[in-house]
Amino acid sequence: MAPTQFPDYEQAHIARAARGEAVLGFACLARCALVGAFEDPCRALRLSYIGDRFPVVRRLTGGGSLSLDPDTLVAVLALPAGPYATMAPDTLMSALAAPFLAAIRGCGIDAAFTAPNDIVVAGRKVASVFARRDAGVVLFEAVIPLALDVEELLKTLRLPLEKLSEQGLLAARQRFAPLFTLVPDLPSGALCARIAAETAQALGLAPHRESPPLLSETSRAAAEDRPAADVQAFLKTPGGVLYLDVWLDPRALIREARFTGGVACLDGDLLARLQASLVATDVTEAESTLGRALGGVPPDIVGVEAADIVYLGHLCAARFHVGRRLGLAAATQISVFSPDRAASGETLLGAIDAVLLPYCAKPTWCKWRHRDGCPECGQCAVGEAYGLARARNLMVVTITRYEHLRAVLADLRDRGARAFLGVCCTDFFLKRDYAFIEAGVPAVFLDIGGDTCYTLRQEEAAYAGRFEAEAFVDARLLGRLLDWRDRLAAADATTGVAGVEDQSPRPSLGS
Repeated sequence: MAPTQFPDYEQAHIARAARGEAVLGFACLARCALVGAFEDPCRALRLSYIGDRFPVVRRLTGGGSLSLDPDTLVAVLALPAGPYATMAPDTLMSALAAPFLAAIRGCGIDAAFTAPNDIVVAGRKVASVFARRDAGVVLFEAVIPLALDVEELLKTLRLPLEKLSEQGLLAARQRFAPLFTLVPDLPSGALCARIAAETAQALGLAPHRESPPLLSETSRAAAEDRPAADVQAFLKTPGGVLYLDVWLDPRALIREARFTGGVACLDGDLLARLQASLVATDVTEAESTLGRALGGVPPDIVGVEAADIVYLGHLCAARFHVGRRLGLAAATQISVFSPDRAASGETLLGAIDAVLLPYCAKPTWCKWRHRDGCPECGQCAVGEAYGLARARNLMVVTITRYEHLRAVLADLRDRGARAFLGVCCTDFFLKRDYAFIEAGVPAVFLDIGGDTCYTLRQEEAAYAGRFEAEAFVDARLLGRLLDWRDRLAAADATTGVAGVEDQSPRPSLGS
């Protein structure tokens, strides 16, 4: 009897490959959200929309989450690892994608493979591919939408619902090219036959082709009911955003650690081994512990280097240090941006020359909301922040729109600013990090609270300066940060180095 759920279907293929067979199967799943092996559904999906509408299913391969319609073809290839066992991750993805690309091109579509894992035509996504290898077996999957409900996709994934406007939907549709829009009369059976033929030719063997099973999905990746992590860190890499969450015992020893993200990690056990290496470790030793666990071996993750994983440990330790000084809640509210990853949090904090505040934190009734500046009328936290900055003769700016931010960052760079204190939400930084990278000015970030354009799904309006809800600046915490900055700056001016009690872990040499 065929397996009834997709993860069982994957496992059945892996079991046959472990016995030396090459197996190629095709499946069309019912409507579902298909999350990657290492993703956190709370970060990747809009669970409030999904509810009981359709299941959330976790596949065995890494990579990002997908919104699947019944008209989505999922090809599952499992084979003995052979020459693919030691192949570099990006090379393996390209090599195993080749027969799927050839099959699509054979349908008259001028498609190309784009790293790390997409098949595209004229910049529009035709298919996504994913892989996993362990125990001498490679599992490779291609997800090929034949038709696509873009509106449902935008509601399912954590994307701004503002894009559900007529113009937003039109723009989103231009990012995808479902096969039926390119070849309306294409029989799915013919496509499967082409994939099987191209796979046999590319691999030099004829994989056994399975008949499509009848799959009936139930949720297998529900949100976990657990307390929030004591310390969190994230890092955007060429391979995607990687998160590290840790839970601590009263002695600041790590009792649990978890790596998550839509990264294409081919080694199915790597992140679990790294998590295990951190358990019972002092959080301030997370960086060195991860360095030893990796042992100088490049991680089996597309677009992620060993130095990235080690630096995540450094960021966790640095955040814990901030939390210990300012109250543990600050460990999730404050982060640092060091373009070269060389500066400690204290070095950046002591070097702050400017404070950047978002216009969305000003009251909606304030005539200064969409203007730079503040009269400090005493009726909002932004006024307090202005007063704190001006009392220290720091440059302070209200960012009124995205292009204004880029201009201010360029000005800071040209002025030779050493660092700035920025108030913004984590979502904004992840979406627009290239603006900060382009400017190259180090920063300390204070996360914003309240109604942000991301929680209300109105980011496009916010970028244009038209967001009308009100976020929240924690002026008390900002003031404590600036007080700490003053002490560090004074110590540096007197001795040339920060006090011993103010030093946090630095990245290891060579990491």
